[in-house]
Amino acid sequence: MTHQMRAAVWLATLTLAGAAAAQPSGPDGNLPLPAPQLQQRLQRDDFEIDDVEKTQGGIMTTAKLELDFHRPELEVDAKWKAANKDADGWNNSPRREIGAYAVQQLFLSPDDYVVPPVVLRCIPLDVYRRVDAAAEPTLPPHPCVLGTLSAWLHNVTEPKVIFEPERFSRDPRYAYHFGNLNLLAYLIAHRDRRSSNFLVSTDALNPQFFSVDNGIAFGEMLYNYLNWHFDQLAVKDLPRQAVERLRAVTPADLAALGVLVELQPDAAGVLRSVPPGANADPRVGVRTVGGGLQIGLTADEISAVDDRRRALLERIDQGKAGEF
Repeated sequence: MTHQMRAAVWLATLTLAGAAAAQPSGPDGNLPLPAPQLQQRLQRDDFEIDDVEKTQGGIMTTAKLELDFHRPELEVDAKWKAANKDADGWNNSPRREIGAYAVQQLFLSPDDYVVPPVVLRCIPLDVYRRVDAAAEPTLPPHPCVLGTLSAWLHNVTEPKVIFEPERFSRDPRYAYHFGNLNLLAYLIAHRDRRSSNFLVSTDALNPQFFSVDNGIAFGEMLYNYLNWHFDQLAVKDLPRQAVERLRAVTPADLAALGVLVELQPDAAGVLRSVPPGANADPRVGVRTVGGGLQIGLTADEISAVDDRRRALLERIDQGKAGEF
């Protein structure tokens, strides 16, 4: 079957299946709120920590936190990973995790996000005592602990096999979601294929994939080079909607990846999210700005994302890859 014939069949099937496909947010979904709303609440709103459960994020220690927000009231679960003292590092890089969340927005709508909401927070010490009674400030003199809060996904499971070529060829919903996953992993040069880094919805009608650990990406030099990773495309056909949005990416869209988050101290010295200012230094990913912190992708990392984007579009234009 040609690319064009398969695209026509899959488009018709996807259209018919769309109404039956579960949405990723809501009581029976994977997130309690739509991703943009949840991201804003995790980023900016005050909360209390009602419960803590130690987990394992690959080789890094993480924790599952039960967060209690007020005004308006909301209880959500989140994964917490404390940052290193320099706010960056191998396999513990907040800016790469948030960078992956940002890159997907270049070509995916919120309901199709592959990376769940992830934010940089500096949790005040009095709140953080619930996690670690002996905690010290990450960036003295600011009385808070820096790290990433990621939305905890529900109704998901770890796939036994991440990519099933036979299912990709016959199941349009599976193909759609795996295509989006593979496309993001390719663009950000994701080089950690361990199955625990990926989850899939338990909804058989809508097998949506999620990438929940993206620290080894964007040219991180230390990775298992003996393994094949999803920084290479495993498929020849990709979702047309995502490809067309990649064609429309502008230099301004790419430049915005240079400043992902800025934190500045409040009256008590706690670092809080503020509207980002100009890029203080495109050569580095973690920058001191005023009395606070700014993180983003470096100019070289952004250029590499764009190079991969352009190479992909060229392959499609030359007929070496297809769309559906």
